[in-house]
Amino acid sequence: MKKALINLTGILSMAAILAGCGNTTVTKIAPEGDKKSWGGAYDALITKATAESDLTKRSNLLHEAETMLMNSGAVCPIYYYTDQFLLNSHVDGFFDSGLGYKFFYDCTRDDGKTTMAACIASEPDTIDPALNSSVDGATYVSNSFTGLYQFKNVKGITTAVPALSDGEPVKTVLDDGKVKYVFTLKDSKWSDGTALTAADFVYAWNRAASGTLAADYAYIFDVIDGGLECNNDTTGTKKLNVTASEDGKTLTVVLTAECPYFNQLMAFPAYAPVKQSAVESSAERGGWATKPATYISNGPFKLDSWTSNSEIKYVKNPNYYDADNVSMTNLNFLLDDNDTTIYANYQNGAIDLADSFPIDSIATIKSTYEPRGEYFNENLLGTYYVAFNVNSTTFAKADTEAKRASVRRGLSLLIDRNYLIENVAKGDQTPANSFVAKGTYEGDGVTEFAAKNGTKGDGKGYYSVDPADQAANVAEGIALIKAGGYNYDDTKKKFTDFPTFTYILNKSSGHQAIAEYLQGAFSNYGITMKLDVQEWATFLKTRKAGDFDVARDGWNGDFNDAMTFLDMWTTSSGNNDCQLGKDAHAEVKVYENSL
Repeated sequence: MKKALINLTGILSMAAILAGCGNTTVTKIAPEGDKKSWGGAYDALITKATAESDLTKRSNLLHEAETMLMNSGAVCPIYYYTDQFLLNSHVDGFFDSGLGYKFFYDCTRDDGKTTMAACIASEPDTIDPALNSSVDGATYVSNSFTGLYQFKNVKGITTAVPALSDGEPVKTVLDDGKVKYVFTLKDSKWSDGTALTAADFVYAWNRAASGTLAADYAYIFDVIDGGLECNNDTTGTKKLNVTASEDGKTLTVVLTAECPYFNQLMAFPAYAPVKQSAVESSAERGGWATKPATYISNGPFKLDSWTSNSEIKYVKNPNYYDADNVSMTNLNFLLDDNDTTIYANYQNGAIDLADSFPIDSIATIKSTYEPRGEYFNENLLGTYYVAFNVNSTTFAKADTEAKRASVRRGLSLLIDRNYLIENVAKGDQTPANSFVAKGTYEGDGVTEFAAKNGTKGDGKGYYSVDPADQAANVAEGIALIKAGGYNYDDTKKKFTDFPTFTYILNKSSGHQAIAEYLQGAFSNYGITMKLDVQEWATFLKTRKAGDFDVARDGWNGDFNDAMTFLDMWTTSSGNNDCQLGKDAHAEVKVYENSL
């Protein structure tokens, strides 16, 4: 029996890897010049860290940023992700990024079939490379688009290697400290047979970075000279310092400073080229990416059909630059969020990969499929967390930002993470006491970022996750909520006036089970939390729009560096689901409030 090629070791020791996870229209963001606002304080830390070449100073800035984030109470880390899935033992050559993305273009089968079928999620919000911000969407994009670099499994380690770039680029450090890269492109074509040139990268990157598109990942282009200006420009006139040669054979890119993970960005979906005429064939934002006729791609597979809420079908792209090494002729994705149905489809052979299954069946699944080499459970560089909307008026009795932060932090401490993992999630996860995920490294690629995390910088995190300290956590949590202005009956051991709030989540037996645990845990202290279960695409839009009190959330890093967990909380980031520094929170003086 062949064992599928899975990235089980090594990936977390690399200096930089990749993964990823909407669009938010913001009426007001915190002023960058006001050092007491979120934008003026937090954004300044991230901007300074981005430009800092001294690794020690950069590390200190990022630790300061995480402490500011955790002190806000807006993010409530629950556990560090693992990825459980089932994979047909007849499949070889499959690998993932260790951060959630799954790659099928090197797959082969020993049963003579040339078709792969998988279920990784329900209906995606978008498969536009620039607009996508979900892991499932990134999987679809990564298998249909190829950038200058591409992820490959190299001796058991998933890493970015040159793809459309003909070898490594020529690098020059300029007199002003900026870094210039010159890429020579391989001859390649779009799936419609037309030539792909360096100008396609210039168009795609400027589109993705521009404030006119307002993509969630616009900020990921800030490493390029002119990136910040593009993000903030809604006229379309500001451009990145990226140019194509007249013959379209070379692409010149100027970075603001050294970027240790730049090669990983070259493989990131948002950095994929897109064909201008295809994109602009639809007036609807991202509309081109919904139809096979206009979804012109350049990767291993091309879109053949998309039946809403049913199936996305890909076929091999004969114009892919490395088509001779793609064995699968068809790649089908069933769209479903019913874990029971997904598992049944795996059992009856309708799919070769099941990315989720019923939590209450995990013991049976492991005992059945682990001996066959079909059950996998991998550590991911990501954090499952609860997101508090800082602009929610539900906790209005806490009438200062400091009081509201105290309430949010208090609620976090009422959660028994060890019980949740062992009895509810059941995925061998690690309880989280920081937002930056376990396994994240400093800029040197050797030192664990967690070695200095926590308010005291001692590596102990922002609260204890030792089971022996749970009672103390609860006592502190109650004290923090009381300090926020809510009354607690010491006899009944319950709060008497805490407002009812709603927790939104998407359909999944796993998310539902965790939500029900949280609901029960809070009710023990007189706190009522209602559940609002939404379809995946609806859920993403609701959360991105900030139309919620509290939400299920999760983040897989885009590269192995703390920056990928921290720059998403800047005021202009489309991935800032907690709305920090946005709208009403833009007016908050984070350093002036007191209990």
